[in-house]
Amino acid sequence: MLVKLERLSFEEHGLVLCYPKPSKTEFENRLGELRQLGVEALEFSGGKLVGRLHVLGKGNSALIVKAWIEGGRFALKVRRMDSGKPDVSHEAELTRAANRVNVGPRLHASTLNMLLMELVEGLSLPAWLSLSGGKPPRREEVSSFLSKVLWQCRRLDEAGIDHGELSRASKHIIVRMDGEPCILDFEKASLKRRPSNVTSLTQFFLLKGVIAERVTGILGAISREGLIGRLRDYKANPSNKSFQNILNLIGC
Repeated sequence: MLVKLERLSFEEHGLVLCYPKPSKTEFENRLGELRQLGVEALEFSGGKLVGRLHVLGKGNSALIVKAWIEGGRFALKVRRMDSGKPDVSHEAELTRAANRVNVGPRLHASTLNMLLMELVEGLSLPAWLSLSGGKPPRREEVSSFLSKVLWQCRRLDEAGIDHGELSRASKHIIVRMDGEPCILDFEKASLKRRPSNVTSLTQFFLLKGVIAERVTGILGAISREGLIGRLRDYKANPSNKSFQNILNLIGC
């Protein structure tokens, strides 16, 4: 359902823009932010339901809806009223930092409460790996995907950005329709922590959990002790050589 900006009303759409405690004053403020971003319409579609409206995503700190600008679709991340943070400036800053090393959805603009980003369409990791049934990707596809996403992590490490949630990456990586990985959600990222993106994601994909079981089942046996040793080497000395040693062991 596509609704033009001038047709948005507090009664029908206030819960989405001001979730979970709608306020007429805040609704008007957020309409102003939509105008500031140049949004022409919102599209209420997706797999999550807020009241009677569908949205793309619903998290602990924000909702995500589709936004239309000059005929193009974007992802609009709207801060929840009960979010623990007063604004989205930190996430905007860290997303821009990730974009500078070609990681993450492109951030087009931001306001106090909203991020306007590239709309990334694709499959979640569990869906791509066919954890609920169906034909899983081929070994070559998984190997290529792992190489690409770990190189993204390597660039984040080099830039001093720690994503912070890649040890639970199922909700933070989308597989684009062309098979390219996209790392999402830099809300909890930091420029102050020691980056551990490569080590966290390697452990997630290859050492523990349901995803690791499926990935290693597709790739074939990998020396657990050898991989742990190379991850320790990388943690102690995060160089291109120690990173390449990890890729070589995995077979990427």
